[in-house]
Amino acid sequence: MLKKFISIFFILFSLSAISLETDQYMTWQIDLNDSTNQVNDYIQKNISQALKKTSAKTSCQDASIIAVDWNGRTTDMLSLIESHFYSTPRVDRFPPLTRSAKGVVEDSIYRDVWVFKLKVFGVNIQMNGVYFGVDKLGHFITVGRDYYKSYIKYLNRGKSTGEAVERALKRGVFSERTYYGYIVSGVFSFADLEANYQGLEFVRSFCEGNNPLLKRSNSGSWKLSRNIDISPYITPKWDESFYTSTFTRKRFKQIKNYLKNYCKMRSNPRVIERFDYYRSFSKDNANSLYLDNLVKRGKLIKQSRHNLESICN
Repeated sequence: MLKKFISIFFILFSLSAISLETDQYMTWQIDLNDSTNQVNDYIQKNISQALKKTSAKTSCQDASIIAVDWNGRTTDMLSLIESHFYSTPRVDRFPPLTRSAKGVVEDSIYRDVWVFKLKVFGVNIQMNGVYFGVDKLGHFITVGRDYYKSYIKYLNRGKSTGEAVERALKRGVFSERTYYGYIVSGVFSFADLEANYQGLEFVRSFCEGNNPLLKRSNSGSWKLSRNIDISPYITPKWDESFYTSTFTRKRFKQIKNYLKNYCKMRSNPRVIERFDYYRSFSKDNANSLYLDNLVKRGKLIKQSRHNLESICN
């Protein structure tokens, strides 16, 4: 009975968390227009509005948290940024609004996963040539904020910058093992963790570095020192068909045959071109190195066990 209760709890929790699932394989034959300007404008608008709540008594670290604390929930259980880019006609998305306002789980690799049919299924957009699900923007803002809170907590406890970052990364791995990942969806998304980490780096840029994103206004409150541009934080590792997920045994069994449908498509010139572009600027960072270390230690499933290279061979 207790086990059943725990399972129900995590299902209900996941439906109210950042819980969109997306399928980037669906975009392999799709070209989308770049949405960088629209995403930057939306984030800047919300951050600028949030910073109006700061005062001369607000520290820069506290202002940083306030700046990204606006991404609440909608009636669809999406975060505000997810919901906005799910429904706005201002971005080029797949599937398009004209085809489906709720996504197309039935056409995805997850078509046999009943829990994904209980919630909105994610759609994809493109920024700087990288294709990713709109859920990654929710991870970037909200979980990036949570990472930053952990980061600051451990800095205040005397930990080094590297140690504080690692504590934040550890928090993210736990979330993918539990309420954002394996327990409910059966998916451990390395790409989600990349978006989380890049969100941390984004929030860190508010007060750290040679040119912080925040500065004091004449009244002493905080404001942006320049326009928002999150392009440097959008990496190929946001694309789950490139930086692949791992799955529980049951989930992998459900999706394996649908993944096989993409074996031949790997040699399509459009797919080759996209992945060559990804490899041209994809690089390791603190997050990917941390995850690689967990894999080497046997703490995480190897991505190579569940990616197309393994399946198609």
